[in-house]
Amino acid sequence: MPQLMRCLYCGLLQDEPAGVKACARCGGELAYEGPPPPDERASYVSVQMELDQVSAPAGRMCDRYLLVTLRTPAQVPAQQSAQTDSGRQPLSFCAILDVSGSMQGEKIEQAKNAVRQALRLLHEGDVFSLVTFSNEVSTAFEPRGVDKHTRQVVESSLQEISAGGMTALDGGLALGLEKLASNKRDTSLALLLSDGQANVGETDLEKVGQRGFAARQQGMIVSTLGVGQDYNEALMAEIATQGGGRFYHIQAAGQIVAYLAGELGEVAWLGAREAALHLDLPPGATLVPLSSAYPARQEGERATVTIGDVPSDTELEITLRLTLPARQAGTRLSVEGVLEYRSPAGNLLSSRLNRVTVRFVEQAAFSLQEGVVRPVAERVLEQLKAANVLGVSRAYASSAEDGLKQAEVQLAALRDYAAKLGEERAEYEVAAARDTLGAIAASPMAAKASVAAAFSKQRGAKDFKKK
Repeated sequence: MPQLMRCLYCGLLQDEPAGVKACARCGGELAYEGPPPPDERASYVSVQMELDQVSAPAGRMCDRYLLVTLRTPAQVPAQQSAQTDSGRQPLSFCAILDVSGSMQGEKIEQAKNAVRQALRLLHEGDVFSLVTFSNEVSTAFEPRGVDKHTRQVVESSLQEISAGGMTALDGGLALGLEKLASNKRDTSLALLLSDGQANVGETDLEKVGQRGFAARQQGMIVSTLGVGQDYNEALMAEIATQGGGRFYHIQAAGQIVAYLAGELGEVAWLGAREAALHLDLPPGATLVPLSSAYPARQEGERATVTIGDVPSDTELEITLRLTLPARQAGTRLSVEGVLEYRSPAGNLLSSRLNRVTVRFVEQAAFSLQEGVVRPVAERVLEQLKAANVLGVSRAYASSAEDGLKQAEVQLAALRDYAAKLGEERAEYEVAAARDTLGAIAASPMAAKASVAAAFSKQRGAKDFKKK
């Protein structure tokens, strides 16, 4: 039976090539993939790092992209599950509901049904709270442990909720996070649902998004559900990005229950907690994640990328831009590291990140497509397009002028990268991206669908629509 071998350049894990000791994908050196050391054998999260281009021109700084793929299993091994009767950690959940005038009718009724479904999914010992917002914000149900009596009282509270008024979204988010922080559990989720534009109180995207970031720093997760075609998708994506959660675009009111229950399930049954990448970089190199959902810090030659809590049965592609210093021809610079995370049982586990390597060649011998690992570059290109959509949408939230400027900057960068796959491909990608970005500016429906798809690409958000 062939042994597995790992390319030390592009990072591909492959069967041992018969009679060949070079990578079939990039020509790099292969090494046998040995068993994990004893301290890694309990690790159940798989992780692989790949490089988009294994060559670089001598004497010039250059950017290369690392693509880290992380996968959690559908079910955590029994010995790593939470040591509770339910098999998961206690959960604190705060639903933050828009009850403004635009929510009248089916939307508000489906939102109430979603809260009822959430209470059925919560276990005794979990904590539930409910905040509503319209012109003003209100605590419809104070944080309380879930039991039969809680469910009865919440049902009475829901009967009293009606829709009317404007949309104090920031105030609702602030109060919901305050209630959640007052009764945190091992896992704490704030889930904000809205169908309209924030028009009472603070409306600045960055300032509202900062609330999500502050909550994440306190160990809470903030996710958002945008319903219909009238909400601000850039704002909802920003809150979820900064809050370490997920943003979902819900096209019809009938889907509210499925998405609220789906996101609650994602957070309740985590596959990995507090996940982080620790990367050893070459001297003088710097690392920047493509998505602000994965904040990074660097001290010298050590970079740490925060991933956070990851649901079960999830695949994440984390794209990192690596800027390398100029080096002489013949120099080889490598990156390797480790993924660390906690299991639901609270154990600190780790998985090694395989090495990838860039080799510097004489400038005269270097071409734009030299050493491009096409399958990896294709996936990086998709991540770049997603980042462009989110960046342009965010800029449009400030002004149309800012949006147009950002679009041109993003298109130029996209063209430069796509040229690694050929000039014809670059022209095609720019034309397609220009159409997408134009649709974002012209059509609320297209904008929301594009932003949701881009967010899902970066964060692995799932589709809970009923078939």
